[in-house]
Amino acid sequence: MSKNHEDLTLLSVRSAFDHLQSTVNRALQRMERQEQLNNAELFNEIKERRKLAKVLLLDQRLIQLYKVLISKPSLKIEKGEGLIHAELSSSVIVQEGSDTRIEFSISDASYTLLLSDMGGGCISYYGETFKSSHLTLKDANDQTVLTIHLNLKSDETEEVVSESQITAFVPGKWIYDIIHAYETLETTQKLQAISQAYSPEKIEQLKQKFGI
Repeated sequence: MSKNHEDLTLLSVRSAFDHLQSTVNRALQRMERQEQLNNAELFNEIKERRKLAKVLLLDQRLIQLYKVLISKPSLKIEKGEGLIHAELSSSVIVQEGSDTRIEFSISDASYTLLLSDMGGGCISYYGETFKSSHLTLKDANDQTVLTIHLNLKSDETEEVVSESQITAFVPGKWIYDIIHAYETLETTQKLQAISQAYSPEKIEQLKQKFGI
């Protein structure tokens, strides 16, 4: 086979392959656009629900609730201890491999928080290490009502969640429970800070420092 004939054959095969790939890609794009049109109402509803979850700050409330419950396994806030009347208790924390499960209750309603590791860490272009996880809230019937996809930096404690990272959201009464639990934690911490700042010891120290 001559060199010219060999080059011509390779070019022909490559051209045919490129044409086939282009044809397939166009067909796939048309099919995807059609499926999007067929399910436009569903996707619009999902978009609105994700927006609702963000407006209610459910992602940040859930992340903060997890952090408090995991750091204080014996946490128990009785009704009447804070300005927000919600009883909150952490009862069981279970480590299941790389996953962490927290079973707790809010005003007699049972919930489960599950942090699931999605695999090994990823390294960004700048050398930062990321950990991919899912934080899921389940109700007493073991139904998933909220799931957040997290990309956590190894050196960062705060997580910024976009609407697209809310991968499951089923509205219900649990929303009020989570908001009340979050506000209970926040107001309890602020009340403790006020009590410490104006304790008899602090007041006495101020009197001594200013000769009063």
